[in-house]
Amino acid sequence: MTEAEAHWLWRLDADAWMRSALTELEAGADHVAVRRTALTHARRAAGMALNAVLVAWAHAQGTPDALEAAESRWGRSYVDHLRLLGDSGPENQVPLGARAAEAARALMAIPVAITAGSAGAEVLVQLHRGPNQAAQQGLDHARTIVHGCANAIADLRTAAL
Repeated sequence: MTEAEAHWLWRLDADAWMRSALTELEAGADHVAVRRTALTHARRAAGMALNAVLVAWAHAQGTPDALEAAESRWGRSYVDHLRLLGDSGPENQVPLGARAAEAARALMAIPVAITAGSAGAEVLVQLHRGPNQAAQQGLDHARTIVHGCANAIADLRTAAL
């Protein structure tokens, strides 16, 4: 195994990263009444889908430089991925596009917990049962990113033929 292949990004192939993203989306949907849990799953799902794109993009480029670039392109963590994608210009959104970048920005803009009062204390109590609206919005944004990633991977594979 080369040093590049030992990097955490290469522990799964693009398809496995996408399966992991879908599993995270399902877990988020199962916990949509719990804002913090659902949003964490939504962000993880989007980040895993972005990992899939990085892997597919690097393999489509087919150069050692592409492997190294993929490892640092959108940062290390899923939060880094989402922030960098959401804040980047069109050149760093490739092979995704503005829609995925907007969804990343919107997903990261949703606070995981509601803060109240001058001290900003977290309020973790939901007064009604059922889906949390912010959690549902976060999952919707994550689905947009995951869908965009699936399309980007398909396009990369088609272009490689």
